[in-house]
Amino acid sequence: MKAWRVVLRKELKDLFRDRRTMVNILVLGALLGPLLAMGVLLLAVKMVTDEAQKTIELPVQGAAYAPQLLEYLRSSKIRVAAAVENPEAAVRAQEVDAVLVIDEGFPQQLREGRPAQLTLMSDHSRTKTNIVKRRIQAAINNYSAAVGNLRLSLRGVDPSITQVMVLHERDLSRKGSDAQMLAFLPYLLIIGIMQAAMVVAADLTAGERERQSLEPLMANPVAPAQFMAGKLATNVLISLAVLALSLAGFAVGTRVVDLGATGISFSLASIPVLLLFLSPLAFLFAALMSFVGAFARTVKEAQTYLGLLVLAALTPSMIQMVLQSKVQGLALLLPVWSHNYLINEVLRGEHLGPGQWLLPSAGALLAGGLFALLAGRLYRKPNFLF
Repeated sequence: MKAWRVVLRKELKDLFRDRRTMVNILVLGALLGPLLAMGVLLLAVKMVTDEAQKTIELPVQGAAYAPQLLEYLRSSKIRVAAAVENPEAAVRAQEVDAVLVIDEGFPQQLREGRPAQLTLMSDHSRTKTNIVKRRIQAAINNYSAAVGNLRLSLRGVDPSITQVMVLHERDLSRKGSDAQMLAFLPYLLIIGIMQAAMVVAADLTAGERERQSLEPLMANPVAPAQFMAGKLATNVLISLAVLALSLAGFAVGTRVVDLGATGISFSLASIPVLLLFLSPLAFLFAALMSFVGAFARTVKEAQTYLGLLVLAALTPSMIQMVLQSKVQGLALLLPVWSHNYLINEVLRGEHLGPGQWLLPSAGALLAGGLFALLAGRLYRKPNFLF
């Protein structure tokens, strides 16, 4: 058996003996992301559904000036409440979601055919308030349109004359896809791989130094590169296991949680595709973490270095999650950046060409190979153990 395979078996046995660490890596590290994501999606769907169906309580200042408008609002599941003493303070204190203020000149403005003035007070920074605000705005706009059409009809004018253009929308997204709701998925998958690679790298280098097991291990008549290859293979296997569990967790979560209101469709066929596509990242992160972790003398020191490295490496993923800019050409060679973009394309049901599959994988493998060579050089240095 090759020496690196012996090292691989030894490292895997050591890792699985530490059940607490493996539970943290394989269970918490792999499944916590899917659980949190599904929980957030479920909460968002429930909030949107509840707020869209329940009757809104709307305090109205100056209700006597617009009785017909208020009657229309009541028919739109908006209950008119009594005026509050200080509308601005009530909204800021979250005592009410919104307050409608009707100007005392409202009746005269309507009689004269001028735009009647209304003020809707709400806190736009709150998600729940925005849902309530949009429902109130829609009801008022519908009433305004109905009154305007009635005025034109009474004057013998066809109300459609005010509609100069008709804009028809065509949704060209794949059936059942919703990339916006799943924009966070690539970020969670990538951070899961990096976290697993970080924990394993810290344990296999600095951890063995602290346990004083690295020196007797490398005293064996085996080339240092073989030791590094075995440890690297261990890290890659654990990272791939975390990736597979994360993808399985997302697939199960989208079926356990009813996400029909969002239009999200997570196809089981996308799991092997994403697993194959993200596998080179497992090699890249394992090699990168092994290289950086080899500098550390203690586990705490390794966690400091690797934690900063995780933040730096995830920055492109966070930027791409926000911008969702198109990645093409040689930019596809940039790992993480291109992977984040293409994962969203897969989830949207887009068909990718061979170059779009191969270039990101080639970029990740080349970068991982470079870090593996650098890590191998560190293992060959005489002062590596001391």
